[in-house]
Amino acid sequence: MTIGLCWLLLALVVFVWLSGTWRRHQHLRSCTAAANRVQPLLKPRTPDDCPACCQQAACHTHGLPARPPIRPWREVKSRRGAPKRIATQPFACPNRKCAYYQITNAQVHALVGDGTHGKAERIQTFRCQACGTTFSARHDTPLYRLKTTSQRVGEVLTALAEGLSIAAAVRVFGHQHATITTWLTRAGAHSMTLHQRVEAPPPAPRATG
Repeated sequence: MTIGLCWLLLALVVFVWLSGTWRRHQHLRSCTAAANRVQPLLKPRTPDDCPACCQQAACHTHGLPARPPIRPWREVKSRRGAPKRIATQPFACPNRKCAYYQITNAQVHALVGDGTHGKAERIQTFRCQACGTTFSARHDTPLYRLKTTSQRVGEVLTALAEGLSIAAAVRVFGHQHATITTWLTRAGAHSMTLHQRVEAPPPAPRATG
């Protein structure tokens, strides 16, 4: 074998080795780039597209027993008797043992007007025909069992919301400090409960691209 042929074979071996090394290096770079590529954050269009919403809904579904369908009271009661004259749509039976508990739909629940009460202000009373429970229209509100008119309570709370101090409200409206404090505490607790029920979820961050 001549010296020229030996150099040719050596050059061929070196070329093959360099070619394989370069290919392995390019493959490693492509794999690293794919691994480091950041996936864009997509905004879910519906709650079904959001994994967190689906998981939360599944937890609530599995944690609580399904409520059986309620037959509307108008289909259960007799058709005899006077029709309803008092609107009962936003109210519901407070008896937890009643089949119509917390149902505010007037086409379903069994509520009827049951007279009025109160001296300073006439307050509507309701009665559930299914269980016989009677309750005031102010039940579960800051005005429940208050003797002061709702207009005066509203005036005091509005003044407090505008920045008037309790001490100043005592001098302006003439009510005791403990009375105004009770009104304010009740209104604050009721507002917090209402906010928690109707609070909308925060908007999802916009995807930047």
